[in-house]
Amino acid sequence: MKRRHTYWLLLLVVFFSCNKNQLTVPPVNTAGNLSNTQAIDASVMKSMEGIYALSDGNSTLGTEFVCKVSKTKVSFFSNQSGILFILSYGLNTKDGSIQFAGFWRYAENSTQGTINFSVAKTDGASDLLMNGIVTNLQLKGIFNSPQQSISLKYSRPFSQYVQTHEFTILAHGALPLRTNSPFAVNSVNGAIHSEDYGANAIEIDIQLTKDNVPICMHDASFDNRLTKKGPLYGDYRDFTFDFLEQNVQLIDGQKIPSLAQELGAFIDSTNMKYVWMDVKGDPDIFKYLEPIVRNAYAHAKAVNRNVVIFAGLPSNDVITEYKKQPSYGADLPCLCELSIQDAIDNHCQFFGPRFTMGLLLDDVNKGHSLGIKSFSWTLNDNTTILNYLQNGNFDGFIADNTPYVVYDYYALH
Repeated sequence: MKRRHTYWLLLLVVFFSCNKNQLTVPPVNTAGNLSNTQAIDASVMKSMEGIYALSDGNSTLGTEFVCKVSKTKVSFFSNQSGILFILSYGLNTKDGSIQFAGFWRYAENSTQGTINFSVAKTDGASDLLMNGIVTNLQLKGIFNSPQQSISLKYSRPFSQYVQTHEFTILAHGALPLRTNSPFAVNSVNGAIHSEDYGANAIEIDIQLTKDNVPICMHDASFDNRLTKKGPLYGDYRDFTFDFLEQNVQLIDGQKIPSLAQELGAFIDSTNMKYVWMDVKGDPDIFKYLEPIVRNAYAHAKAVNRNVVIFAGLPSNDVITEYKKQPSYGADLPCLCELSIQDAIDNHCQFFGPRFTMGLLLDDVNKGHSLGIKSFSWTLNDNTTILNYLQNGNFDGFIADNTPYVVYDYYALH
């Protein structure tokens, strides 16, 4: 009987291990409406941002939408079930229309499909392209499963509060979705594309390799949740970075990224501002972090990017390591998770309490009086997100489902 119980336990372990971190790759849109279109500068498309309402067609995907523009995409975030659209775009020079093609999906499951829009010259395309005016903008489109029509019309700009306050939405592990993510945790593609899913910042995890290269991995040792199954076992600290890069793949086939590679992609391929490095506390880790972070700042300055890269101090052990490298703390920012007083004592610019500690209004307000921003982590469900937005005073959240935060903040705040 004991052997039979062991057998079934092993089967359950295998089953649940195989179903963790399942990936859902976005569908390929074959509509072809972007063929032979001309590129439009993202700075022009930025004027599209605001609140849109369903004006005609099927309401399955929602009735109100927040529009945000990333470095290369236009995205819409629905008031229903965390649904989002991510769209590429181009100008049809023959008729002056703006064409959009992409996909829609739910935040918390793998249901998705393709979607296409067109903005005719007389439906606001000309006003947007020539003058940045969006008051008459109307998008007419079709989505599949089964094929349905949908039309969106510009409703209003973001509130004055939203326009004058900075709110930071950090993708957890550079993943904008908790369930059926399109990317591996901490991956370069996750860092590049989180912005399309509404994030304006990322949180990443930092470990050291045998040759003291900081890499972006959550766990200290090999785990089939994060990497493809292979013959290697043990800690990443047991292997050089070159060896890991050549012999290990993340679950989506990408290579394990070094911190330098991740920061380079963040700076060159996004418009996002903040990077929260969750430092896991290897011996002398700040000695090896410092030159990489300083080089990233230098590169950002060279390409005219405003970024803030801060080291997270999640424990007293990590704080001890941080203090061993005083040149790091001299002018590079940090975040302390322990308490607002610990953040003050360690001269941190950021305070990062776990959401289970509550709204911490007094601590957050005390931090604000001293110029310390507060980011709560990690908010998963929409009920918690709404509560923290409506009743708290945080400057941002780490979220496992960024589309909920985007809609709730920009549409309702």
